[in-house]
Amino acid sequence: MLYEFARGMYRQSRKILRSLAYRSRWRGKRFRISPTSWISMRATIRAERNSSIEIGKDCEIHPFSMILSYGGNIKIGDRVSLNPFSIIYGHGGIEIGSDVRIAASVTVIPANHVPPSDQLRLTDSGLTMRGIKIGNNVWIGTGARILDGVTIGKNSVIGAGSVVTHDVAPNSTVVCAPAKKVS
Repeated sequence: MLYEFARGMYRQSRKILRSLAYRSRWRGKRFRISPTSWISMRATIRAERNSSIEIGKDCEIHPFSMILSYGGNIKIGDRVSLNPFSIIYGHGGIEIGSDVRIAASVTVIPANHVPPSDQLRLTDSGLTMRGIKIGNNVWIGTGARILDGVTIGKNSVIGAGSVVTHDVAPNSTVVCAPAKKVS
């Protein structure tokens, strides 16, 4: 009984300390981060003025991963893991469901350049920003790339190194570049 009491007190104090650390680390920023989530001190999280980042309960943001809003809103559900060297950009907005596993070196980018013309350089032609939605219970393998305008259905698997350019149906497994359904 004493052990259970001490364990409960430890967990509660850890939540309070984590909450205080997050508040001091991102004071004045547009973040909502659950105190039950763990964010490495070596992770990079940035939100610009007109954007926000929300991280749900029991998430793990590992060292050298990046969450960068670039003017869009990023919403991450509960129990999501973002492994090292993965990048989530927010340009056109992104919603990640709960229980999602994002392996190392994954890039999720909800924006794309408009092709240049004879009259416009690439840098002046603008961006399309349709956003990305990732459903619940999705596993994204190492080195995958998720591109603008994609919706990934729940219970899906994205194979390592895949480039996802089109929607993925729920309960699907996709592999290759561009990603093709295998089951």
